[in-house]
Amino acid sequence: MKYYLILILLLVFRTETFCQHVSNPDSVLAWLKSGNNLFIHGEFNQLGIDSSLRIELSKAQHPRAVILACSDSRVSPELIFDKGLGDLFVIRVAGNISDDAVLGSIEYAVEHLHTSLVVVMGHKNCGAIAAAVADLQKPDEINNHIRILTDKIEQAVATVKLNESDATQKALLSNIIFTVSTLEESRPVLNEAVKKGELKIVGAVYDLSSGKVEWLK
Repeated sequence: MKYYLILILLLVFRTETFCQHVSNPDSVLAWLKSGNNLFIHGEFNQLGIDSSLRIELSKAQHPRAVILACSDSRVSPELIFDKGLGDLFVIRVAGNISDDAVLGSIEYAVEHLHTSLVVVMGHKNCGAIAAAVADLQKPDEINNHIRILTDKIEQAVATVKLNESDATQKALLSNIIFTVSTLEESRPVLNEAVKKGELKIVGAVYDLSSGKVEWLK
């Protein structure tokens, strides 16, 4: 009897702990928007990161959002959204594309860290986007690993078929929309979480000049 009582208590504790670290996707999105507003107005970076926080986070992490962003040095999600150590699970790759390694990283955050929001964030003046557009307009012999990036972006442009006259804007938006759709359809982890309402995957565009993040519908 004592054994069963202990088992029940452990199950209750684990359930409560799980619930404490699972946030509503919409509330997390609002939290990111609020942080970006502070960044735009220069009121960011007020978060204190001391040794006690660092030590506490060394035990476990509970990031509230996954940010898939470009590797561009001007695109730092922690600054753009005014967040601190342990707040965001950030994945950065040129062109903010998705491959198996990126997908596996996102699955880990969703399944094991219980992160409820994934943001695919492209940005204006992206070199990877520019390279893909140039290759589409005048096919070039890209004979290095950059071809992996441009091929993925060109695949997005061909698949989404966005009605946009500006080639660069079309590639930028198509790439984000394509990646969001790819992640939403990924089975079994992400697709199931989206269906259950436990996960939301959204697209966004960051403006290097204004600092503003525009959210795609």
